Amino acid sequence: MLNTIAADGGTSEMIWHAYAARRALNDAVCALEGAGAALASLVEQTMWQAQGVRELNLRVTDAAERTAFELSELAVRIGEIDRVVGA
Repeated sequence: MLNTIAADGGTSEMIWHAYAARRALNDAVCALEGAGAALASLVEQTMWQAQGVRELNLRVTDAAERTAFELSELAVRIGEIDRVVGA
């Protein structure tokens, strides 16, 4: 349960904006998780020995790694918002 009373000196408007930002970040997390799952499947499907498919595999693997990085960055931001609002 979120504790809005425990927010240090925060106004209701600040808290509302923090919750709105958290909601937007959660939406981004859901989208990136879906993309990450699709990319993981593509990584598996493109593990062939042909040069063209090997290049595709490298690009898909890179996209999957960048997606995972962005997910970790969003988790940090969500934690920062939770600390601000005292969640």
